[in-house]
Amino acid sequence: MKRHSLLAALLLCVASSTISAQEFVRIGSGLAGSYPVFGAKVADLFNRHVDGVKASTFSGPTEQSLVKLQRGEAEAVLTYTFEAESTYQGRGELKTPAPLLRHLMTTYGAIHVALVRKNVEISTLADLAKKPYRVWLGPKSSVFWPMNMAALGAYGVTPEAITKAGGVINSAGYQTLMQAFQDGQVDVAFFSGPIPYSLLMELDRGVGFRMLGFDEAAMKRFNEALPGTSSARIPANTYKSSPAEVLVPYVVNQIVVSARLPDAMVYQMAKVLNERHAELHSLFAGANEITPKRALDHNRVPLHPGAERYYREAGLLK
Repeated sequence: MKRHSLLAALLLCVASSTISAQEFVRIGSGLAGSYPVFGAKVADLFNRHVDGVKASTFSGPTEQSLVKLQRGEAEAVLTYTFEAESTYQGRGELKTPAPLLRHLMTTYGAIHVALVRKNVEISTLADLAKKPYRVWLGPKSSVFWPMNMAALGAYGVTPEAITKAGGVINSAGYQTLMQAFQDGQVDVAFFSGPIPYSLLMELDRGVGFRMLGFDEAAMKRFNEALPGTSSARIPANTYKSSPAEVLVPYVVNQIVVSARLPDAMVYQMAKVLNERHAELHSLFAGANEITPKRALDHNRVPLHPGAERYYREAGLLK
């Protein structure tokens, strides 16, 4: 009996050590658009190629996910570079600093565009303070809020000015925006994604829309409000609803991880994502921007030491 008990105890110890050696990596993957698709693929790559990792995704507003990472409730988050910096500094809507955020990899860019229903008379965002319009701005805790505020601010408009003009602000989540626009519940809405963007392509095939482009002065004000952003031009006829070229803000996505993660693990994560980046290119339009040569671009938070080791070895960081 003693021999059997000893054997059982040894087996239990082996099983316990195996479980404790496995690291669970929870990846915040936004609410809609390209983030859930991208996050699922990142988790798949980690599960198949990073030793000892069991990765999964969870949904939720981006700033909340970044705060969860700070609290130890997440290990990685998909975010915009400007959002990572503002949350790191505690300047986000939640006013919660997240000094444990560390850069893993810059991924792909996205345009930020204001869409108007075809039958709505409006020329620029400045008009939102002149007549009553139904405007989608989303929840304050979402990644879209600071971009939407920067877009309004570039034209001297505030949420209060919209309501003062008799307008109505829609603060529902991004995941409900498509249906709201299709059903005519909002007149003006903001979308962010690659070029071309699957959600805009769907609207283009359906109810259609008009794009509100930026002028150069307004673009400069947007970029000043959100450091790390730039501009892009949506080519004419990218969508049948928009036959002319349109100047819009351009924002950049990145993956951040927790400073608590072991260097060896993050080294593997960086290695897998960079060396297998081509596997990400078929996920959606614009994903082909994910390349090692831009893996450090636009980052404004500290680089994780494990990732730094990989980038130095790969010759991407001097």
